Amino acid sequence: MITLIGDVHGKYKHYHEIIRQTKRHPYTIQIGDFGFKYDTLSNVDSTRHLILPGNHDNYDICYNHSHFLGDYGYTRLNGIDFFYYRGAYSIDIQHRTIGIDWWQDEQVTIDQFMKARELYRSVKPDVVISHDCPFDIATQMLHMDQRIIENNTTWALQELLNIHQPKLWFFGHWHRSKNIQYGNTKFRCLDELETYQLTKDSIAV
Repeated sequence: MITLIGDVHGKYKHYHEIIRQTKRHPYTIQIGDFGFKYDTLSNVDSTRHLILPGNHDNYDICYNHSHFLGDYGYTRLNGIDFFYYRGAYSIDIQHRTIGIDWWQDEQVTIDQFMKARELYRSVKPDVVISHDCPFDIATQMLHMDQRIIENNTTWALQELLNIHQPKLWFFGHWHRSKNIQYGNTKFRCLDELETYQLTKDSIAV
């Protein structure tokens, strides 16, 4: 079993309250927007508690911490295999300051996406964990007064979905709790600090 944790946005006390429940949450993956300061991870076991960077993470230092997954990949935690893809586009970029609360590396580069696509095509994962979601799913996450700003991440994730529809796809970023069925894929968006327990049985269904 793995517990997935939604955006933290610097609410480190609440994050620690979750991972301290070791019987209920022995292994966790926080799915992006953890925050900008990582001293809080000094006593957190990086073999059990991982973080997928989002668009509100400090890319100057986050990869200095072993808790952070990379740009993309296919790996296993506690016997569960999953494909991951980080980052998102910040729609509030005009209100942020580079190096303080915004980093130009917030999205995966096109060159890295090309490599991620080949890996995804080869492994055809049952489970995908990303910070944002594919374009077609994003259109279903919008409020009435919102529109999608074209960006590399939703485009790239849509390209992956077009290649292969996994059984389960988890994401955060939108600060909403929502389930969406798209073809053969069950999408689950996690709200801030929402948890979801992913088990081998849930993947097999």
